[in-house]
Amino acid sequence: MLNTRKTTSWLLATAGATALMAHGAWAQAAGEPVPELDVVYYASDMGPEFEQSARALADDWSKLGISLQLIPVQFSTFVSQFIVGGQLEDIGVFTVGADPDRVDPTYWVYDIASCGQRRNGSKWCDEEYTALATAQRSLINPEERLEAVHRLQEMFVEEMPFWPAINRTYGILYNSEKWEGIESPEPVAAHEALVRPWLTATPLTDDRWLDWAYFEDVSTYNPLAEEGAVGWLRYIYDTFAKNTSGGETVPWAAASWEWVDDRTVEMTLRDDMTFHDGKPVTADDAVFTIQKIVEWQPPAMSSRIGNLAGAEKVDGNTFRFLLKEPDAAFETTVLTYLFILPEHIWVDAPENAVDWDVVADDVVIGSGPFKFKTWRVNEVHELEAFPDHFNAPKYDGLRRLALGQADAIRAAMLDGAGDIATTVLPVASMDDLARQNDFLSFLEVPSHSTMFVWLNNEKAPFDDVAFRKALRMASNKQRVVVEGCQGFGTVAGEGQVPIALGRWYNSDLEQIAFDVEGARKILEEAGYSWNDQGELLMPSN
Repeated sequence: MLNTRKTTSWLLATAGATALMAHGAWAQAAGEPVPELDVVYYASDMGPEFEQSARALADDWSKLGISLQLIPVQFSTFVSQFIVGGQLEDIGVFTVGADPDRVDPTYWVYDIASCGQRRNGSKWCDEEYTALATAQRSLINPEERLEAVHRLQEMFVEEMPFWPAINRTYGILYNSEKWEGIESPEPVAAHEALVRPWLTATPLTDDRWLDWAYFEDVSTYNPLAEEGAVGWLRYIYDTFAKNTSGGETVPWAAASWEWVDDRTVEMTLRDDMTFHDGKPVTADDAVFTIQKIVEWQPPAMSSRIGNLAGAEKVDGNTFRFLLKEPDAAFETTVLTYLFILPEHIWVDAPENAVDWDVVADDVVIGSGPFKFKTWRVNEVHELEAFPDHFNAPKYDGLRRLALGQADAIRAAMLDGAGDIATTVLPVASMDDLARQNDFLSFLEVPSHSTMFVWLNNEKAPFDDVAFRKALRMASNKQRVVVEGCQGFGTVAGEGQVPIALGRWYNSDLEQIAFDVEGARKILEEAGYSWNDQGELLMPSN
């Protein structure tokens, strides 16, 4: 009962239908077959493993008597439509990346699972859960917060609104005849916001530009609006702190900070920092940025800035963050995300600053280790090294080749056009290429990146917890590891928090074994049945 449709034009064609279904206009009558369900997943611009994974999962789900339509969706469209756009029709199979700030549990228990949150694409809403998820953010006592996070995982599993399938193992393939110092950022992916490997790389030849064979995920160089390539822009616009590969949060543009009280953080910037146009970076710029972000409330930043009340200057290099409520995750999730804008440029921003085309107006100016040079859409991005930065790269520039397909990235790594590859090309292929070619080396990077199965909780049959639990029991996670990722991944634990987060993961959760017959029994006990054609019928009682 599987179909595959190789187009995304359906998004526009069914826009009106989506609105109807959201209001229950197409609810199935009792005893009628469960309608064909769409399974959307990342298209090949993110690598072939997503179709392989979606196909493996759907093959087992179809054994419940469900008809499924497989639909690939390009990455940036998937993010805007489903992850933050709230337009998931039925089922989504996709991965959330191993971003550095996600070593804190807030992203997992609050951002993607609480009522009304922008990243809650499954549209699940449980008021009791949301109250506790919100409260845990303010629990400064680490043991109290740990207890709350563990309880949230228990509540989540009881309802099973969506679930993790696997935790991804990333890879780094690089040309070791041209580059050294390429270091693993484990357990975080080779995210652009990190020091490793981008600022530890050292050239071995006269070619001093590092060519990254990648794909196009940048929609704008306006940091108020970009959602898919946040880390890339944070190399232009410095953040106050960075997450190290081990998960520790360390000062970056900030020299230091201290908590004055549980709602006030006093921060001192590094001395002698300058923007790319030579103007000094001061506390005035930081205060201006924070005050404007609070005023503008950019939707793309909503999950991080909701608790910011503002900022106030102390002296030339010192200022204070003012919070509405205590925030236990502030250092990890906010300081590593917020950037510094140059006041002398952004004071003249248009009224709707979120829509400002900063490339067209030639104002892509930050204070980061790289400065903007070129963007040719779906072709190349070039960032020049900024030698005056306190942690300047040891080479002349970073070039992102927007190749978009695994075959193109493979060819680039073999013919020397690419120096490093970190995604799209399957990890198993990276390993094979390094084994077969002496000039290529491979690093395996286990991570907390998670492939999720999301469901539209506002719509039948997904609004029935019995159906959700049956679909979860019929999800063969080990098959996804083997068939989807060729063994480069690990079976995810139950709940929404990755095992890689250590003590934050609730190890007392009972693991659910793959069992199609058990899933059919859950459905039968909930009133579902099957017709002579084996189709699953909605409950008749």
